[in-house]
Amino acid sequence: MTAVIYESKDGIARITINRPEARNALNNDVVQGLQQAWLRFARDDNDRVAVVHGAGDQAFTSGADLKDLPRDVWLAMPNLSVPCDKPIIAAVNGFAVGAGSTLVMLADMAVAEDDAKFIYPEAKIGAFAGIMAGFPPRLQYKADLEWLMTGDPMSAQRAYEVGLVNRVVPNGQALTVAMELATKIAGNAPLVVQAMKSIARGTLPPSPTALYYPQRRMLDGIANSEDIKEGVASFKEKRPPRFAGR
Repeated sequence: MTAVIYESKDGIARITINRPEARNALNNDVVQGLQQAWLRFARDDNDRVAVVHGAGDQAFTSGADLKDLPRDVWLAMPNLSVPCDKPIIAAVNGFAVGAGSTLVMLADMAVAEDDAKFIYPEAKIGAFAGIMAGFPPRLQYKADLEWLMTGDPMSAQRAYEVGLVNRVVPNGQALTVAMELATKIAGNAPLVVQAMKSIARGTLPPSPTALYYPQRRMLDGIANSEDIKEGVASFKEKRPPRFAGR
């Protein structure tokens, strides 16, 4: 089974987290699949808007898979692992836990069903990845800290009140409404839409996460490059290196 499904039609990329048997928990396959989906979306001129959702009716995603912990969950995050100036909409049904709530936060818009629940349980279980640093600038600061520090579930209505989601819709309608929203946006002038997103995101104060991960992405690229392998080989072989810039 493909962990992440990418479908493209009429200028909209529909990205599905496809592990319903595990409540769409994020394992290494899902993280890698989402990163590849964000790369494809960012590079494909035909896709103007992306909608991400979870398969099944139980969860958007239940967060990191404790049975198969992903090495770098941040790679699954929209607008973080891959820079993108096109809008990304999250369609949330059921639970959005931990990294799932973070994914919703880092999307540009979100539609949630009535029974959706947002849970950030790190304070209760003693684990903390730090990607939540983007929450306070995007949500109401005090309400955000209460949610994070207590680990209590946040209802869809409360998520709407504090700005985590744009709309709350009847159960079973999140994906439909998100696709309708995406269709409206995809019909507008793409250069203007992209400029609006870029300028709007520029008004957000930079969080430690936003500052750290772009540098991490750059340094990981160097660490995994052909050039570093060539540099080591040339040193061992006592010859001038032949760098390729990749």
